[in-house]
Amino acid sequence: MYQAWYSYYGEFLALGIWGILLTLLRRVLFGRLCKEAALGNGGKGKMLKAMTLKFEKSYELNVGIYDRPAFVQKYLCQEKKLGIRLGQWRRLPERWAALILCVGLVETAVLRYLRYDPVFCQTRLVAAVTAAAMVCIAFLWFESDSLWEQTRVYLLDYVANTLYPRQIHVYESFGEASEASEMPEASPEEEEKQEPGKRLVLEKEEEQIFQEVLSDFLGSST
Repeated sequence: MYQAWYSYYGEFLALGIWGILLTLLRRVLFGRLCKEAALGNGGKGKMLKAMTLKFEKSYELNVGIYDRPAFVQKYLCQEKKLGIRLGQWRRLPERWAALILCVGLVETAVLRYLRYDPVFCQTRLVAAVTAAAMVCIAFLWFESDSLWEQTRVYLLDYVANTLYPRQIHVYESFGEASEASEMPEASPEEEEKQEPGKRLVLEKEEEQIFQEVLSDFLGSST
């Protein structure tokens, strides 16, 4: 009885269970990625560190990054989880379900050509369709596209509203400091007449960032 049942459904049942595990694993990986992207500056992932370093170095070399959505998409496509790129993880369970269905159709056609019992051929085809349907139900239930879209939005927000303003602030301050060093020194009376808004005043944290960027710039130019 068991051997007969296994011959009809065993292999396709195993393929269906494996597809469900892939769906669950994708959900977990995308959930972690979304949380990491939401942290922004507080994140410790390799992808965020690489994005930050690339963005800062581009402004350091006066190149700039103008297409920020493409910049974010590139790192999302390059990132690997368990040796598989995120772009492939995004459609992996769906492709697995299609593969199960294709295997079932090909096997049924071959068995029919070899003149096997029609009932046996139909049962194998039903087993393949059932396994593929199990995987489809799983990835519809544990839908991950929303997590992917949230991750992309969080990364775009981090690049556009954190990295970009910070770089603009640092390099505008650097330009103002260079212009101020080239101007002749003003007398105490002239300094008192200057408007408060025109003075370059850096907070302690901003001054530290400025010094780090300036030291990296001078180090790369030697």
